[in-house]
Amino acid sequence: MQASIAMATVQRRGGDATVEPVAIVSFGAQAEPLSLVDQERELRIQAEGLLLRAEMLAWERTGDFDAHGAATRHQARMYELIKGRTEAARACLAAERGMPDA
Repeated sequence: MQASIAMATVQRRGGDATVEPVAIVSFGAQAEPLSLVDQERELRIQAEGLLLRAEMLAWERTGDFDAHGAATRHQARMYELIKGRTEAARACLAAERGMPDA
């Protein structure tokens, strides 16, 4: 299940002028609800993918092999999370992609 994540800023009520960043997560209007555990896993998979991409960009920009190593570690964690998906999560992802028998 692909979640969309958007960043926004909010201002607290009561006159406090502090503006804070918040993440808004949506699984879409037509999405079948996943368990909280599955939702957490899907968000962690996406987070590892974003961190992987950020480290690869840092490596491309700087040539720093520590960034490449960090990207490899994020990729390994992402794959481990993917392997641990429940049958319900796999079925939901297959249905979203038009492969109900996958």
